[in-house]
Amino acid sequence: MATVEPPKSLNDDGLPAPEIGTWGEEKHRHVQLYAALFIRSMRTKWDSLIYLDLFAGSGRSRIRGTKRVVNASPLLILGMSEAFDKYIFCEGLEANAEALEKRCRRDFPYRKVTVIPGDANILTKKIIAEMPRPGQNRKVLGFCFLDPFQMQNLHFPTIVALSQRFMDFLVLIPSSMDANRNEHNYIQPRNKTVDNFVGNPEWRSRWNKEKVSGKSFEHFIVEEFGRSMHGLGYIDPGLKEAIMIRSDDKNLPLYRLALYSKHKLGSRFWKETKKYSNPQAGFEF
Repeated sequence: MATVEPPKSLNDDGLPAPEIGTWGEEKHRHVQLYAALFIRSMRTKWDSLIYLDLFAGSGRSRIRGTKRVVNASPLLILGMSEAFDKYIFCEGLEANAEALEKRCRRDFPYRKVTVIPGDANILTKKIIAEMPRPGQNRKVLGFCFLDPFQMQNLHFPTIVALSQRFMDFLVLIPSSMDANRNEHNYIQPRNKTVDNFVGNPEWRSRWNKEKVSGKSFEHFIVEEFGRSMHGLGYIDPGLKEAIMIRSDDKNLPLYRLALYSKHKLGSRFWKETKKYSNPQAGFEF
């Protein structure tokens, strides 16, 4: 039996801790659950397991409207009993990257961690260079969490480059809080946000056809992203398997979490993750 405990409230350590809604903890729990299943199943099949978080933040978050400070995804994954062989974090804001580096060294000096400050879309080659090189006697498998605040923060070529290695991706798709709200901007011919996010500059012609049937822009973005992932050899989970994360106050849709793997085991793990997403539940594997 393995369990993933709810994040504990922490004392303020004086380092940056960006605010998040309480729904952010739900997102972090899904990341932890999948990571635990990933490690337990793959540990004896691969020589090296790598965790990547390319919008890593500062390592801690402050829950909006409360005094609670909790560990965010990088430190939560580092603190799991199931360990990766290496952790690679990338963060665009220099102050957050510095805080994350300090917290990793302070709280998890026994883990092999690399923190890369800067834009992951620009530093993709550097990120890949930090991964152990696979060889005849060394099989390397990665699990990459992509948590962009807006679509403009993630460029599909970054995924294309990382997918040249054996890699599962858990992607936050800002389908409601960004795509739906800003559709009027994104459909403009000169706006390249969606082009870059889904990796397909021809998406507008497909959208013009599909919106006639009553499809929402939110649904379209999730499906278009899945089509692009399928083009890289990944199983497209579709809308059905993507998790909708909603705000607590008004139950408004915010974004979707979607898992992309080239192996059916990934789909199985994701279903298990969703099944045991209750913070009080454990799961067996």
